[in-house]
Amino acid sequence: MARRRRRGWAAPLAGLVVVAAVIGGYVHWPHGRMPPPALPATPPKPSAPAGSVTLGGYLRAAAPVRDPQLGVEADAIALYRTVEMLQWQEHCSAAGCEYALEWSEKWLDPARFRDQDGHLNPRPPFASQRFLARDIRLGERHVDPVLALDGAALEALPVRAAQLPPNLAATFRDHDGLLYAGADPAHPAAGDLRVGYRIVPSGERTLTGILSGDRLQPLHR
Repeated sequence: MARRRRRGWAAPLAGLVVVAAVIGGYVHWPHGRMPPPALPATPPKPSAPAGSVTLGGYLRAAAPVRDPQLGVEADAIALYRTVEMLQWQEHCSAAGCEYALEWSEKWLDPARFRDQDGHLNPRPPFASQRFLARDIRLGERHVDPVLALDGAALEALPVRAAQLPPNLAATFRDHDGLLYAGADPAHPAAGDLRVGYRIVPSGERTLTGILSGDRLQPLHR
C-alpha cells in the first residue's frame, strides 16, 4: 500500500486512560424473574468418567457481569470485550519496507519499525478482555466457570454510546453496534478505536461434571 500519513486522536486517547480508571457502574440489563431450579441428576453418558453427573436446567449468573473500565454490564455468564485500533504495520521484504494502516487487537510498538517517521501508534487505553460472572448457577447449584464456558456459543451484544457514562459518551460514537472513537468512521485515521462486545448468554444448558457438595466442577482441571 502506498505510504500514507494520517492524523490520529492521540490527545483524546490519552484522556481515556484517566477516564476508564474512575468509572462506576452505569449500564445495566435487568435480571428478570428467577428461573426454575435445575432438573434432577441423570445418569452420565456412557463415555463419561465414573463419578460424573449430567444436569440440565437454566444456567444463569446471580449478578450481572461487568466491564469495570467502560461500565458495560450484561445479564450473562461471560462478557467479552474486543478492542481494535487502526495502526501502522510494517511489512518488510528484500526490496525494503512498506507501511499500511490496518486494524489490530495487538498494539504494535513503532519503536520496532525501521522507519518510525510518520508511523506512530498511540498506546490504547485498554485491551481486549474477558469478564466472568462471579456466581454462576444451574438451578441452585454453583457451577465452575470453566465448565460453564465449555462448548458455549457467543452472541453479539450491541452497545450504544448513549449507554455509557457522559464522559465516555462524548468520546465514543455508534457504529454498526460497536463503540467507535475517532473523527469519522467512514475515513478512519491512525489511532482510531472500535470496541465491540459478545456474551455467553444465560439459558437452558446440559452440563456433565463432578458434583462436589452443591458445586458442579469440570471433569478435568
